[in-house]
Amino acid sequence: MQHPTIRTLAGASAPTSIAAARTALLVIDFQNEYFSGRLPIPEGPRALGNAQRVIAFADREGMPVFHVQHVDAADGPIFADGSDGFRFHADLQPAAHHTVVKKTSVSVFPTTDIDARLKAAGVDTLIVTGLMTHACVAGAARDAVPLGYAVIVVDDACATRDLDLADGGTVSHRDLHRATLAALSDTFGDVLTTEQVLALAVA
Repeated sequence: MQHPTIRTLAGASAPTSIAAARTALLVIDFQNEYFSGRLPIPEGPRALGNAQRVIAFADREGMPVFHVQHVDAADGPIFADGSDGFRFHADLQPAAHHTVVKKTSVSVFPTTDIDARLKAAGVDTLIVTGLMTHACVAGAARDAVPLGYAVIVVDDACATRDLDLADGGTVSHRDLHRATLAALSDTFGDVLTTEQVLALAVA
């Protein structure tokens, strides 16, 4: 390996198993704003489909599932409270036994009580899916680690959008997604595909 991650140099290795009783799934911001609203994500449907598979896995293994929902003021330009853009996508609705957490910050941790809820449940490992990779997904992963959680980000159950740059150029959604996950895997946590997550041994 010519360019090992800092975590690899420190002795970290990819997980082969997880403990269901100590693992929770975060499903971040699968809301209409990213599908039919002002922030369309080209690979959002693919990420949603893979998130459905990870949710089914978590449910089957008895892991708690937290659906995170971003909310802005009712007159806000995006994710306005009560608007269609604020609502969860029709194909990814929380089940009755899932928990919904509403946030007003990029990361779910600063403006919610999710850390207290997770710790009360004995959770020490988070599987993270959601939108957008470079923003709310990365924010949650980065904030979770200093709070004591091991983090697994599911590559193909996350996605982001193209962004215009100040120099007049554009960074593509694929490049932004890939670079964000590379940064996370370097210092914060593991990045696995949906297939790799589903193949983990569950204790």
